[in-house]
Amino acid sequence: MANRGRVGGIVAVTALLLPPALWAVGRMESGNGGRAVAADVLNRPWAMLGLAAVLLLAAVVVRGRWDVVGGLASAFAVFGLLLSGGGHVLQMFGPKVQGVSRTASPERADHVLTVAHHDDPEGYNGRYFVRLETGTGLATRRWDVLALHTGGFRGQGEFVAAEWAGSGRVRVTTDAGYRVFTVDPGSGEPTLTESVGELKSLVQGA
Repeated sequence: MANRGRVGGIVAVTALLLPPALWAVGRMESGNGGRAVAADVLNRPWAMLGLAAVLLLAAVVVRGRWDVVGGLASAFAVFGLLLSGGGHVLQMFGPKVQGVSRTASPERADHVLTVAHHDDPEGYNGRYFVRLETGTGLATRRWDVLALHTGGFRGQGEFVAAEWAGSGRVRVTTDAGYRVFTVDPGSGEPTLTESVGELKSLVQGA
């Protein structure tokens, strides 16, 4: 019983420390130039909350003592599971990705230009996110190129197209002009090198 109590304590501590740590890593990698796989897998707060709840329930079962501590832990675990499930349901009613296009560079297969269209739940103000993925496998990094609103910005920079424009160059065209980004051959980071036309449709903080 003493051994089960120690093991249960270890699982409980893991439940309290591991999911937040994984989420922190995911948020960090979700930044510009972060590792795409780690961001996609770990930057999921509701999933991490669910993982913590499951581990906490496992700790209660392993501990095998249904006292006040076990009861409180069970209550917190069940509440966490309900909250996690509710969070996932709310996400279903948020902005939806209508489509993602992926175009590899003609010169480098490990440089992929992506365009994601996120629709607005109201259907009138979606967003286009232009990003660049460089590298392969777990080492793939994701760079932000440009994010634009669509709907209500006609003639002020609504998205038209994003494409490769020669060696290591990305061109994003809007209905008010265009922007050209040069990709660093070493790091893969895109840098704005040419801009024509004002963009009032930029998504702030993206």
